[in-house]
Amino acid sequence: MEYIGKRISIKRKEDEISIVILSSVDKTKNMLLFIWFFLWTLSGIIVITQYFMLTDPDTKAAIIVWLGFWAYFEYKIFKAFMWRKFGLEKIKLREGTLFYKRDVAGKGKIKVFEVDFIKDMRMIEPRENYFLESLNNSYWMVAGEKLAFDYYGKEIRFGIQLEVTDAKNLFNVIESEINKA
Repeated sequence: MEYIGKRISIKRKEDEISIVILSSVDKTKNMLLFIWFFLWTLSGIIVITQYFMLTDPDTKAAIIVWLGFWAYFEYKIFKAFMWRKFGLEKIKLREGTLFYKRDVAGKGKIKVFEVDFIKDMRMIEPRENYFLESLNNSYWMVAGEKLAFDYYGKEIRFGIQLEVTDAKNLFNVIESEINKA
């Protein structure tokens, strides 16, 4: 087994390569994300219990709107927490086929790509001073992919929030394996 940085491991077998990219290694940030999720959930429960004590219809309508936003961000925080705690990306190249899975606690769909139809393997260049780039690379987001390729005209992205050097090394490994196939 070989390692690229702190988060990427590579296992080679005859005619097969398996790559695992861990979602996180920062325990302090994981704990802070859990605290945020817990407090966000608690605040929603408090508001929901208070809703039933209200008599003013305008206030009830405002609370319902607030709860809609709360539920959306509850889902997003939960998804990010689960990804950071149990998530990993799995890439396997075998017999001219690339398999990709975003695995969260053993769950996730395997996507299958024929190597012959993978075009334009590339690194996604970060844009300087770009707000959405900063947001996608924040710890509470499941975004910020660093590698991509085109497959039947659709862009496929992977390598969530990798360091630039790790992304370059992973790019070189995958590209050389695809060229072998």
